[in-house]
This record gives sequence, C-alpha cells and structure tokens, in this order.
Amino acid sequence: MTMNYLLSACLLLCLSISCYGKPLLIGTSQLNPPFEMMATKPDHFYGFDIDMMLEICRRMNQECVFKTVMFNEIFPEIDQGTLDLAIWSIIITSEREKNYSFSMPYLQSEVRFITLKDSPIDTPNDIAGKTVGIRFGSPFGDVAKDIYQNDIIIKQYPLVSDLIEGLNQKEIDAAILDNEAAEYWAANNDELYKLIGSKLPVGKGYGILAKLGQNELISEINKALLSMEEDGKYLEIYNRYFD
Repeated sequence: MTMNYLLSACLLLCLSISCYGKPLLIGTSQLNPPFEMMATKPDHFYGFDIDMMLEICRRMNQECVFKTVMFNEIFPEIDQGTLDLAIWSIIITSEREKNYSFSMPYLQSEVRFITLKDSPIDTPNDIAGKTVGIRFGSPFGDVAKDIYQNDIIIKQYPLVSDLIEGLNQKEIDAAILDNEAAEYWAANNDELYKLIGSKLPVGKGYGILAKLGQNELISEINKALLSMEEDGKYLEIYNRYFD
C-alpha cells in the first residue's frame, strides 16, 4: 500500500466522520427565543443560533452536541475545556476578545427596552429613575448607564425566563433584551408587552465563543459561515426566525 494511498484514505475518513476526533460540545441556553430553545424532547434544540450552528457543523463534517448551561457558566467551562464552543447570542466585546476567541460576527448585536402593556412607561425618557432588569453577564447594564447615568437601578436575573417573570411580577419596571428577543416576546404576547424606543447598538455583533487560541477551529467555523452566506443558506435560516 503506497503512502499516497494511505494519505488519501485518511483524508476520506476525516471527511466522513470528524477531523477533531470527538463530538464538539457546545454550550447554549435552554430558553432564549428566538435564538435558542429546548424542545419538549430532551436534548432537542431549535432556534436561529441552533439551526445555524447545526449547518456549520454539517459543513465541517463535525458531530456537535448541545449542552444547556447558565450564562455565567459559559466562560469558566470554556476556560476549563469542558465546553468546546458556546452559542447563546453572545455579544463580542473588546474586553471579551482579550480572553476568548470568537468567530466572525454572524448577526448585528442590538438591544431594546420592553415593558408591560399597561405600564405608564411609553418613551425612553420615562425609564429614568426606574428599575430595569437585565440578564446576568450581559453588557446591557452599561447601555442603560450610558443613557441614564446614575438615574437608574439595574437588577440582574440568571435567565431570560427569570427576567421576563420579574417583569410580569412587577419586580422591575422594564427589561433590556437582545432586540430580536424583545421583538419575539412583544410579537407573540402583544396583549402583555410593548416595546419602548428604538433598537440600540451594543458590542461588535454576536459571535460563536471558543477558548483563546483555538484559531484552527474558529477558521473552519468562519469558512462555513462565509459559504452559507454565499450560497443563500444563511438567509434561509435567518428568514425562518426573523422578519
């Protein structure tokens, strides 16, 4: 058997299974619509981030497994190597880029205020002096403080579902969510919620998170993202979840 034959056989094997030798374990959220949602069937996920990541894995000829984690657990698990990647509408920031590797941005990152339909808050100016909820670990508190300085109280919640429940129970006057998440909750529960003001830019876009130095893996992910954009698959997945 020639060396060329052996190399060809190894290459074919790599393409048919996984060049990384084991499934990639990807941290994600159990409930963060429309980005990530867990179906009633255990370990079954869907949402924009999930469908996009599955397509990336397919193009990389890579088996991928999703694991639900709390947002504040993502970064230490990536550090420890118990997660290979994370996708959870994670905003790329200059501070995070010092310690982690990110894919190219796959969606512009923006935030939006949302409140109860019967709330007296109708404009962003009405939020001054109020209590605003954010998801723990998000940079949304900085957005609020940039606008309102010290004239606002920030309350953090571990999960988006807890944040929405806090709004329902009037523990907070308004919430700041990813723009797409705010639009999702308002559109699917228009009798309960209303959007306040326009969407606001934050960070450098949403990215797929990896341990610092995972350049080869990030490069493969970026190649898959670019090919999805070129052949229309990205737009197909985008239109599945967004108007």
